[in-house]
Order: sequence, then structure tokens, then C-alpha cells
Amino acid sequence: MKETRRWIWPLFMASALLLSGIAAQLFATSATAIDALEARRLAVLEEVRQGRNTAVSYGTLTTLEAYLADAKHVFSRDADYVKRTVATVDEVLSAAERHEDVLSQRRRFFWRGYNSRFSVRPLLYSIYVPDDYDPQTPIPLVVSLHGGSSNHNVWLALNLGNNIATQDYWASFRKPFAARAHPKYIVVSPDGLGQIRWRFSGEQDVFDVMEDVAANYNIDPSRIHLTGLSNGGIGAYTVGLKHAWKFASVLPMAGVTNWLTHHEATARHRPEERVILRNESAITWAENAHNTHLAFFHGVRDSGFKVHQARDLAASLKALDIRHAYSELSGRGHDIMSVLWRDLKIDKYIRTHVRKEAPERVRLVTASDRAQRQFWLQVDERVSHVDTAHLDGQRVDPHTLRIVTSNVARFTVRLDTCPIQSPMRIYVDEQLVYEGDMPPSASVVFNSRFVPTFAPLVPGAATPLRPAPLWRQWDNVLPTPGTVKVSRLSGPLHDAQYEAQVHVYGTLVPDETDDLMKAAYRGARGWVMAQDYTDIRFPVIADKDLSWDLIANRVLVLYGNAANNAVLKGIGEKLPIQVGNNEIRMRGKKVAGQHVGARFICPNPLMPNRYLVVVAGATPKAVLDSINLPIYLADYIVYNAQTVQKKAFMVLGGRPEIETGFFTQDWQLPAAP
Repeated sequence: MKETRRWIWPLFMASALLLSGIAAQLFATSATAIDALEARRLAVLEEVRQGRNTAVSYGTLTTLEAYLADAKHVFSRDADYVKRTVATVDEVLSAAERHEDVLSQRRRFFWRGYNSRFSVRPLLYSIYVPDDYDPQTPIPLVVSLHGGSSNHNVWLALNLGNNIATQDYWASFRKPFAARAHPKYIVVSPDGLGQIRWRFSGEQDVFDVMEDVAANYNIDPSRIHLTGLSNGGIGAYTVGLKHAWKFASVLPMAGVTNWLTHHEATARHRPEERVILRNESAITWAENAHNTHLAFFHGVRDSGFKVHQARDLAASLKALDIRHAYSELSGRGHDIMSVLWRDLKIDKYIRTHVRKEAPERVRLVTASDRAQRQFWLQVDERVSHVDTAHLDGQRVDPHTLRIVTSNVARFTVRLDTCPIQSPMRIYVDEQLVYEGDMPPSASVVFNSRFVPTFAPLVPGAATPLRPAPLWRQWDNVLPTPGTVKVSRLSGPLHDAQYEAQVHVYGTLVPDETDDLMKAAYRGARGWVMAQDYTDIRFPVIADKDLSWDLIANRVLVLYGNAANNAVLKGIGEKLPIQVGNNEIRMRGKKVAGQHVGARFICPNPLMPNRYLVVVAGATPKAVLDSINLPIYLADYIVYNAQTVQKKAFMVLGGRPEIETGFFTQDWQLPAAP
């Protein structure tokens, strides 16, 4: 036996080394093949740019770039996928070199790529194009959002009739699937930047993918429908109600409508957290469904996302007198995809519902600068940026509009999409504010004659609104950038997640650079602890490499303090929370404690019309531990080691903070609590 072991072991090791050598050679070959394909892609791209190849679209070349980037990302983990990808790219490039665009002619189930502001490399989505698609004929589009533990590929495969066990989702992310059902419309499944529940950048990703699809296919804008299950149901609710005017129907399944009553966020709520959770809850936006067909579905036995979430929304819609259809499934749990996708039951919604073009009455509610329009009404500025704003406009006769406002400082009436004729009269809060013919701009903008002066905001306190604001046509005067809160420069912290960013770590103290760089890389992935859960990949650079081009075009996210980050050394004293040498000061006083940190948002002193996000700490560890802060934060939080000793999910719960809150209207700290 010992003799046998003596010769088997060397043989085993030799075989293992041989196999590993072969594997390494294969991977090296794959990497070389990918590089060669990228060189060919760039050559075709140059031909297209110079007008020497008019057959190939930029969309096709971006898709090939995304294929190759994804193959590089996983080539050491999934050899079969890399082999398929290399073959596909070679096929499409060979045709492109012959001035043929075979990807544009592809039908059924495949992937496309697009450039995203949220990633340093192009991203992918799944799409189904019917066999009889005619580029000359507008076609409906269904946008279908995946749930947790799924991705764009798995979800579209499920929609199109494939059976995949839940436990096999992760292993199937890049597995090839064929369509087993064949709808007569285009279906697209975005990835939403991974497992972030379609919030913030995930919300924007839906529209980025829709824009890419519309750029490459003849989509009928009046027949775009939105659906999703579980986390995708959350996305369908929130995206669909925030932006209801863009969809013919919104069809959520098994989602969450109210974060304030959801078990993952039912810990003790600070006043600031109640504001954020309310504003991010679909139920807050219910009034926007006035002109959009909303049908939603929930299983009574759903143990994760409780059925009261759907029931509460249905009750709110009824109270608002909003027509809707709620289907409660008594014997079902969480996985209820079949209510829409088995035998393509979703077809009836696609055939029946068309987006309204010019409704006579528009009701608009908004709690976000990123969702300000419904049809012909648009909120341009809220009085209080932490409270909801409302517009209710109605055509009372062919020449007259009456509009009622709440918490609105400035708004636009888009007359080109409004069912009104010249001569026209517009009343706002019972005041006649416009009388005459259609203006050349086809829109009119109104603002309050006197904007209220804000005391420091105390969340939950009464908003200092006049009972009857006076209105006039806007004179195009805006405040000096960075001096007061304005639309898309008003916080809270997550508002920066809708924009392109650059994350900058300090290098002035070499011994601290590694921790600051690690913190920056975590932040550049959206502060998501499980890095495989997200495709957010903002660029990360050292402070010495920051350029004016980046400052002008991106949200600047700084890590460190004035002693170790060159940028904070220059601007740290100009911020509403001062960042000094290894210290943080509030209202002129140093915050006591060894591991004190702060994360806050404010206008960038170097570019006042852009956000600045600061992740500061008296120590590098305090900066690094900011990854443990929760998702939903106000404008600022100052914390210590107790706050961030373990990961918080949605809210702080019982973790003590030093101070958190909203800055005042002029971007200053409120009075000391």
C-alpha cells in the first residue's frame, strides 16, 4: 500500500500541474483572443466614425465592447462563457468588417450592451425581439425588472417560459437560454446595476436601458409597459409611480409599497429617517397613477413581503379616488410570476392599454428632484425639499386651466401637450396668472412672488408655507449656485447616486493611503458590502490625479481629512461640517472622540453647481468603517465607533450617532439639538 502511494502521489501532482498548465494556457489564449477582438472592434469603430462604414451601428459596437469587458471580468471563473463570447464577437465583427450589421438583424433572446454613467465599463441587458419585427413599424415595449438573487438573463429566461430552480439562479447568470414563449412585442430586462432594489442609480438605469432600446428599435412611446416581481416589484411600484406618465401600464408583483411598515426597516425611526423612508415609498407617489393603468398582484401567504403592503396601497388609491386593479391571490406565496407570464397572460395588458397623450386632468405628487413631471405639469422647485409637492391641474373648458399647488415654488405648464386652445386663461390657486395666445416656447413657467424664509429645518415640524402664495410668470432669475438648496442640488445623500461620480482618496500620509483607497473603492461600488451584488463601478483616483474636467463633470467624493487628502486640505474649512487635520468640527467646535467620522453632501466649493460628498474621519479606520452606515441617510451624519461597529441595512436602528439631519436652506448646520 505504501509503495502504491509512493508512486500515485507524484503521478497525481504531475497530472494536476499538467492540467493547471493547460488551464493557464487556455486562459492566456482567451485573454489574448479578447485583446485581439478588441483591437478589431476599435478598427471598425474608426471606420464608422470616419464614415467609411455606414452599415454598422454604434449600438452594435458598444454591445461588443460590453461582451468583451464582461468576458474579461469572469474569464478565470467561467471558461465556457468566455469561449461562447469570443465566438459570438468574432462572428459579429467578421460581418462588420464586411460592412454588415448582423446584431441589428438578430431576433429572439440575446444580450445588448450600453454605456452607463455608473460604470467604468459598458453594461449588459437582455432583450427579446420577435421574429416578425419590422423596423418601419412602431412596436410595444415591456420593461421587466428582476428580483433578488436573479439578473437580467435569468429573469428574461423565466419570463419566456424557461424553468429554473431558485437555487440555480446564481449559477445561471451567464447560461445561454432560448425563448420558449414568443410574444409579439419587445421585452427588455435591465440589470438595474445588480441587487440594489432599483433604487437611486438602479432607477436611472431603467431609463438608460429604455433609451438604448429606443435608439436601436422602433418603439411605440405610447405602448411602454413596466412590470417586475419581488425586488423587481419594488422597482415597478417606485419607478412606475414616480414616472407614471411614461408608461401605458404599471404591473408590479409581490413588492413593497411602504418602507415605514416593512419589517426590514421597522426599527426605531429617527425623524430624518421617517422623512427619507416616506419619500422613497411607492405609496407616497400613488396620486401619480391618476392617468396610468395600475394593476398589482400579491400572494396572501407571502412571508417576505407581507400582503398588507399591497392592501395598504389599494386603500390609499381608493381614498384618492384613483382607478386601479388589485389581485390578491389567496393560496399563493411570493413567487407569483405566473399571473402575468404563464401563457403570456400579460398580453391582455399590452393589447388593451395605451399611454394617454393629453389628459384633461393631471395630478402630480413628487418628493424627489429626479421625478418632477406628469404629462403637462412639471414641478421645477419645491419650497421645502424634504416635503412632498403637489400640483392638480384641470382643463375646465377648451380655453381655461385651473391649477392648485402645495409646497411648490416654481412649476412649468407644457402647453404643447395640454388640451387647451388659444386664447387661453390659466388660474393658479384661484389667481389669474396668464391670459393670451400660445407662447412661442409652447410652455409657461410660474413662480411664487415671495419665497418663504426658512428657519433651520426640524423634521416633522410644520413647513413655513403661506396659506395663499402669490404667483407670476417666472423672470428666469436663479440664485447664485451653491448658496441655497435648489432642484438637483438639495440633498439628501442618496441624491448624488443618480449622477456620475469620481471617488478620490488622500495620499498625503503614505501609511494611511491604503485604508483610504480601500474606502474609496467600497464607496465607488455604491457602498454595497457584498461587492458581487452590484455593477456600480465609478472611477477611483488619488487626490494628486484629480483634474478640472472631472471636477466639472462628476460628483466629487472625497475620503480622508485635511491632513491626508490634498483636496480636503484646500476646501475643508469651507464646508458646512469643517474637516481639519485629523479632526471634524461642527459649529466651530471639534467633535470629541478618537474614531469620529462624517459623511455629508453639499455643493462643491470648486464647482458650486455640482455635488460634493465627503467621507471624513479623524482616523483612516473611521473613514473605512463608513461602509457600515445604512442606505437611507439625510444630508449628513456624524458618527463614532459605536455607530459603525457593525453593518446597518436600511436605517440606523439602535446604533447611536453623534448627530444626523438636514442642512438648512442655505446649506448650513441647523441649530444645535
